[in-house]
Amino acid sequence: MVVGMMGGVGSGKSTVLNYLEKHYRAYVIKSDDVAKELMQKGQKLCKEVLAAFPEADNHGEIDSDRLAQIVFQNRDKLNTLNQITHPATIAEIIRRIKKSSAEIIVIESALMLGSGMEDICDELWFVYCDKMQRINRLRKFRGYSEEKAEHIIQNQPDDNSYNQFADEFIDNSYSVEKTIEQIDYIMAKANCNIDKS
Repeated sequence: MVVGMMGGVGSGKSTVLNYLEKHYRAYVIKSDDVAKELMQKGQKLCKEVLAAFPEADNHGEIDSDRLAQIVFQNRDKLNTLNQITHPATIAEIIRRIKKSSAEIIVIESALMLGSGMEDICDELWFVYCDKMQRINRLRKFRGYSEEKAEHIIQNQPDDNSYNQFADEFIDNSYSVEKTIEQIDYIMAKANCNIDKS
């Protein structure tokens, strides 16, 4: 079973992923991590990104902070970056899925919808958390300003967009125990009682 994990930044997707990995032996693929690997210095994708965004070139490497500043201030440039990075990232994710022998594979992406990744998933799960809690988490754990957290959230799909396409809904606004209860219930429905330890 291939699960697509959706949810905005700060919603707590990592909590769900870590639990699935530890207790259900899920193979977790984080699309951001895959993209970063593909954009390392010397890689084909790195060269393509720098050709489109020469101002982010730091001696042949991508200055990720500079690139983030450029794209988060301009939706057209963000779309350009996504058009460059998404096809290669999806191709690599598909390669890893085919190579894996895991019974449960979970793909995590903030930009699941409309990227093409949703087409390779058997189910889509939406991890929800109240917006103010998300902002507070981003300030506390990532050191973001409230303005930066708000800006990132505004540039992602809204909760209704995620919920409309989700097969499963996990409310991560409460305790970790409550979140775990919801995950176990979903996994039991899917008959995924894999040696839970």
